[in-house]
Amino acid sequence: MNTPVDIIIEIPRYSNEKWEYDRVNDQLFLDRVLKYPYFYPQAYGFFPNTIGNDGDELDVVLITDRKYANYSQEKKTIKAHIVGGLMMHDEKGRDEKIFVVPEDELESYANMEPFQKTIIHDDIVWFFANYKMNDPGKWSKIDYMMDLQEAVEVYNSAKKAFLGKQI
Repeated sequence: MNTPVDIIIEIPRYSNEKWEYDRVNDQLFLDRVLKYPYFYPQAYGFFPNTIGNDGDELDVVLITDRKYANYSQEKKTIKAHIVGGLMMHDEKGRDEKIFVVPEDELESYANMEPFQKTIIHDDIVWFFANYKMNDPGKWSKIDYMMDLQEAVEVYNSAKKAFLGKQI
């Protein structure tokens, strides 16, 4: 997908605070604080105007070394490109995480050495496989990594689900 998409950041990179978006009031609220050693390895958020399989906005992982503030501080979207994703399940059902890079970093990501991408992806997989371990009644399971085509299909389905609810 060459067309940039808008994303909103809920959780800055390296944060252990799990923020959630309240679409009715257009603000974030603190859901919980993750216990050590769980910190988001990349910035985390969602695609506005989407509905994922869990009934919330479709989740996004922003792969970048830059710091981005969360939506409560900035009240703005970020232009990014889809590059893949993670298919997983949790206690609520299927829960995809779509990987994106900032619009101006797409070429750098495309030219990144495969071992560097593997390190980034492994950090993301480890985090999402383990981050709910200290929360009673919560769990997560990684199914597989999505390629670009499947990630774009998941995104398009989430856009259609949102539009269907608007009618």
